[in-house]
Amino acid sequence: MRSFIQRIRQYRRDVKLFLLFTLAANVGIGMFMLIFNLYLLQLDLREDYIGAFNAIHTVGIAAMSLAMGILINRLGIWRCVMLGFIFFLGSSILLITITHPVILLSLAVLGGVGTAFLFVPTMPFIVDLTRSSERQGVAALTFSLNSLSMTVASLVGGFTPRALAAVSPVEAPSAAAFRYTLFIGLGIASLALIPLFRMSEQRKRSKPEDASQETQTGLPPLEPGRVRRHMVVFIAVGGLMSLGAGMVFPFYNVYLSTLGASAGQIGLIFSIAGIAAAMLGLGSPYLASRFGAQTAVVMVRLAPLPLFLLLIFFPALWIAVVAHMVRTASINMGWPIDSSYIAGVLPAKARTAVFGYRSGAWNIGFALAAFAGGNVIVRYGYSATFASYALFMTLAMLLFYIYFSRFHASQSAAAAQVATQPLVDPVPDVLSKDTTQPGSGKTRLSP
Repeated sequence: MRSFIQRIRQYRRDVKLFLLFTLAANVGIGMFMLIFNLYLLQLDLREDYIGAFNAIHTVGIAAMSLAMGILINRLGIWRCVMLGFIFFLGSSILLITITHPVILLSLAVLGGVGTAFLFVPTMPFIVDLTRSSERQGVAALTFSLNSLSMTVASLVGGFTPRALAAVSPVEAPSAAAFRYTLFIGLGIASLALIPLFRMSEQRKRSKPEDASQETQTGLPPLEPGRVRRHMVVFIAVGGLMSLGAGMVFPFYNVYLSTLGASAGQIGLIFSIAGIAAAMLGLGSPYLASRFGAQTAVVMVRLAPLPLFLLLIFFPALWIAVVAHMVRTASINMGWPIDSSYIAGVLPAKARTAVFGYRSGAWNIGFALAAFAGGNVIVRYGYSATFASYALFMTLAMLLFYIYFSRFHASQSAAAAQVATQPLVDPVPDVLSKDTTQPGSGKTRLSP
């Protein structure tokens, strides 16, 4: 622990401020994410409406994500994060204060646009802030702080409605109690503006400038066609994962409530999962170095699948709780590894673009799956959505592992071929007597 704290102290000031921003912002955002679906239930809206809301919300995220690479390259990462965070706060206030179902659906897209500015630039920000040697450690710490802040959010958000009922005429659970809880969450989130504004002027003006095809892993420069193929695979993997996740996880707190968990218990479940994920996430650099990034990503991404398949046959609360904990840890360990992997195999501007496109693909798939998932749950229950999650996650990991295994095999073969070639071209045995072209001054070999 002492060496871990010492390593954090050695980070530059802007890195520390970014970590503080992450901690404060995600506490407030985590409260909002935990409570908002339960708030919609208190407005007498069911899972099919929640699915439609989440679908429209993620369409907003997707649309903004597709343009994020262009905006970051033009405006800079800091400006995108700052403007998007302010926009998120404003749109969230509208979502809390307006209760008409149709108007809420129209506002969902604005909330999605604001949310995109918070999550999509995270890894580009880390790449911009860090040296390559410290990047995976900072990425792991950032995602662990995300889990820690979500843990605090789950504790505070889960018990705040009951606390409000104890000190005021507000009933718990009720729409009013959840609404006030959401406002408290936004107030906490707004504190994240302080470390954001205290970053250096150099950071505020920073933009990705490296347009070359060189990567940061020591591999040879990539030809443009190879870069495009890499980008397509990264985007496709994110899209496939989103199709499975969107069928299940917008409704998971509701699913826990159907198994008998109260709002306070759901908050506690999310809190324990967040603590475990925060601790385990710090071990992701070790997993990557021990097994290799590809194998480590596949291991952690597929780890939750057996538990969700078990829920199809045995829908017990304790299994659902363990499944959520394993999946939360999987996310926390998986994203730093594969995001750092992307940063290593793609050149600078391609990295920035692919993070945006990948998020766009994720959110488009998530939106479609959430819309379908809400209707499937209302008609058939949760089992079909758990099976879909297992199917699409498996397909995504097969594509990722097979494609990049072949790529690295071809790179190794090319490197071995280069290693067997002489360092200097052999000198020809015979030179023509007329070794220069008249008037050219250029020496040439005989044909």
